[in-house]
Amino acid sequence: MADARVFVERVKQMEGVAGCLLIKDDGVLLGRALDDAETYTSLMLTAAGLAGNIMDKVGFSYCRYVSFNRTNNQTFYIFPIDQYLLGIVQKADCSVADMLERVYQLIGRVSTDGRRTVS
Repeated sequence: MADARVFVERVKQMEGVAGCLLIKDDGVLLGRALDDAETYTSLMLTAAGLAGNIMDKVGFSYCRYVSFNRTNNQTFYIFPIDQYLLGIVQKADCSVADMLERVYQLIGRVSTDGRRTVS
């Protein structure tokens, strides 16, 4: 990812996104637009690892995203992008389908294959 900070800022400006962060799949924080990045980074790495294990056991080839619902209606999404993980906090009052579509379009432009096997 050529300029992670520009990418994170672009994601943050998307309608429906309250905050986001980008990490490498080894946990290195590349850019953020939210507080408490360390907590989110740990969650992202753990979730990606578990998703990879589930895919191996069930025989799925890739994962588009993993999400965690929060009591304040701000769902947290984790999107695998090649050797990176993008975490997004959704605004409570947004159209989830529209937000996800915008994220998929952006990921499709920056990913080498538009999807990634979580490892």
